[in-house]
Amino acid sequence: MRSSKLSLAFLILTMSLCCTGISFAQEDTMAYKHFEVGAGATIGASVFNGTVPDGSKTDIHFPAYLVQAMGIYSFHPYWGVALGIGYESRGMYFKEQNKTEPNVDVSLNYISFQPSIKFKQFLLGATIGLPTGATSTYNPGSGLASQTRSTGKDTMNTLIDIRIGGMLPIVENDNGALFFLINASWNVSDAFNQPFFTPGQTTSTGVTKSPIPTIQVGLSYLFAAGGKTH
Repeated sequence: MRSSKLSLAFLILTMSLCCTGISFAQEDTMAYKHFEVGAGATIGASVFNGTVPDGSKTDIHFPAYLVQAMGIYSFHPYWGVALGIGYESRGMYFKEQNKTEPNVDVSLNYISFQPSIKFKQFLLGATIGLPTGATSTYNPGSGLASQTRSTGKDTMNTLIDIRIGGMLPIVENDNGALFFLINASWNVSDAFNQPFFTPGQTTSTGVTKSPIPTIQVGLSYLFAAGGKTH
């Protein structure tokens, strides 16, 4: 009986593999776009994901955005590799706990490189951001004027993200497509390489862990050089 069950399982597995092989063989004969190149932009929000000091509270920073040129090389109807190069900004926001003021909004800017693996309409990859500088806008409240201060790139770390995204075609033909983009990134690096303090903070130790994950949506248009070929 056990032998019969094993034989049946082996038969099912063999048939599944054969069907998979046939499916991939059929996909290999499909015409598809090998080279795509274009540009896009996304906008969304970011948030500080470290430990907030006592006496302070964090909130969403808006906007976080990315403008980039992008290229895709597909070596299979489903599989390919992609690279985006552009300018990215994200940030973090802090305020005194149980109050709206004082508060500070910090924006960090990068030259962004985004290599990815493409499967169908999904992208899995990383972001490597080279710092270009940061600005912080401090609002003291009580009707006093806000103060904006620039911070040099030497105080910032290289940005490293793990990123997942989707490219959903809105309008498409053999020579190009307009895509709706959605992506989320999980930051594995810290924004600054030195401690900093937040409004209302009651502790004497500065913040040292400062990852900033983001979520963004946007649009991209990619031209298909050579159209669809086998």
